[in-house]
Amino acid sequence: MSPQKRRTLGDRNRAAIAGEPEPASPVEPTTQPLEPVATAPAKAPKADTKTPAAKTPAPRKSATKTATPAKGETKGAGQVTRLGIYVTPQEFTDAKAAYLAAWQLGGEADTFAKWIGTAIDAHASRSVDERTELARPQERSAQRSGSTRSFSVASDVVARMRKAITADQQAGRFPSDSAWCGDAIAAAVQSTRQAAGGDLPTPPARLPNRLVR
Repeated sequence: MSPQKRRTLGDRNRAAIAGEPEPASPVEPTTQPLEPVATAPAKAPKADTKTPAAKTPAPRKSATKTATPAKGETKGAGQVTRLGIYVTPQEFTDAKAAYLAAWQLGGEADTFAKWIGTAIDAHASRSVDERTELARPQERSAQRSGSTRSFSVASDVVARMRKAITADQQAGRFPSDSAWCGDAIAAAVQSTRQAAGGDLPTPPARLPNRLVR
């Protein structure tokens, strides 16, 4: 398409007299660059709150178990040691009777094992000479009539008993554990009998687990 010829002033005047409309001026193309249209930033997707978070696995328990102290172990304060003592039926009956009498007289041992421990501790506190005087003659009977009784005695008491036995050995006496403990129990029975006026109660065949006032 050829470009339209620009009209002169005279052409426009003649067209005005004749009543002809003046043609529109051609639109010149703009040469200004278009401004970029600002666009809103894209929104970040919302976190899915319904999706459960990954669980942290719980630490596995160790398969190692704490070792339980074996019987007779004497570690730590308040521990007890199982002490086996050979006694005859009469010695056992006298010990139970003295235990009950001592409780009636205001003693603090509320179990038979505690009373045995108290008798052993008192014997360990005596001097070597005193233990020698209280020692019973050791006679081997033709027939074994007794049995070994096991008692839970405080470990510190057993430690003092071992120390006392060592002292007796250094003095020339070599009693067995049962003989040494038998002397301790016999001395406690005799002392309680004297405190009770010479008589001891008849103990039941089976003592209660613990005495209560």
